[in-house]
Formats: sequence, structure tokens, C-alpha cells
Amino acid sequence: MNTNRVVESCLAVALFVGYLGLWRLKRWRDIRRHGIDPEVLARASTPMQRFFASLVRFITILVVAVLSLHSFAPETWVPLVRLATLDSPIVDWVGFVVGVVGLGLCGIAQATMGSSWRVGIDHDRETKLVTRGLYQWIRNPTYLGLHLLNLGLWLIWPTTLVAAYAVLFFVVMDIQVRCEEEFLMGVHGEEFTAYRSRTRRYFPWFRF
Repeated sequence: MNTNRVVESCLAVALFVGYLGLWRLKRWRDIRRHGIDPEVLARASTPMQRFFASLVRFITILVVAVLSLHSFAPETWVPLVRLATLDSPIVDWVGFVVGVVGLGLCGIAQATMGSSWRVGIDHDRETKLVTRGLYQWIRNPTYLGLHLLNLGLWLIWPTTLVAAYAVLFFVVMDIQVRCEEEFLMGVHGEEFTAYRSRTRRYFPWFRF
């Protein structure tokens, strides 16, 4: 493995470790400060959320496989062939910066949510509807940050395998976003309806 490939692997692993650290730190702080475990997905009570929990576990395993294959498997395997126009050290670092921006967005969103932040849908405790900070512009900055993280990973490793993973991740998370918004509609009613009418799901100026 040449130096550039080692650097790529280090950048990609650093993003993944940053993601794990960010989530674990937020969970630890919420348990310590509020006595609430925000990780409700592991104890999901509805079939849809249990299915989503299974998908999240699968995606986590898939990420580890993607990291391992790109770091150690032969590049001649078709899904691991880099897109030539993006295969350069400069693009690698651009991808890393994009990933870090994504993590930063996640961190700001988590901090803004405070004790209302959850991983999954919490049917046991009603949380406040947060509409300040980033949430006054978009409804799902955490998910946008995760998608930017995946974009950064793809720029580091512009392969069909990473692209396929990123598309799968987007589809799964978008379904969860819609489930969460349906839940919030049921809990907050007109307040959420008004909030949804003046904001966008992911980008301030696009209806998608």
C-alpha cells in the first residue's frame, strides 16, 4: 500500500471514529446531566422502529466492511476502483474537510436539541419541539450532517461501493426522518404543522 492509500485510510477511519465519539459523548452527557438515555432505538417498542434498529446495526457492520475493504482489499476489485478524476490527495483532503463539516453540523444540532435529542422515536417521554438555531432553517440538520459525512467519505474513496453505501444510508435515514416527522405531528399537532410549513427537510431553499 502506497503512502496516498495509507493517508486515505487514516482520513476515513478518523471520520468514523469522530462519528462514534460524537454520539457516545452526547449520550454520556445526557445520561449524566438529565438522567435520560437518548438511545431509545435499542429498546424500540414498535415493529417499524425495531426494523430500523436492525437496519442501523447492518449499516454499522457495512461501514466497518467498507473501511476494511478499501484499506486492505485489492483495488482491482471492481467496486473498489476509484473514479480517476477524483483520485488525488487534494480531493482526499477536501473530502475530509466536508466530513468534518458534517460532524460539526451534527454536533451543533445535538447541542441545540439538548435533552430533547433522541436516537430513535421516544414513545415514553414527550420532548419539546426545538425550532431555534439550525432548526429555524431546516428540520433535520443532524441527518444533513450525516449525509455530508458520507459525501466526504466518497470523495476520499470515490468508488461504487462507497456510493452504494451512501445511497442505502440516505434511503434508510430518509424513511426514518419521515417516521419521526409523522410522530412529531401526532405529538405537537398544529405547532409542528406551522413549523413544517416554514422550514425544509434538509436544505433551506429546497422543498425536498
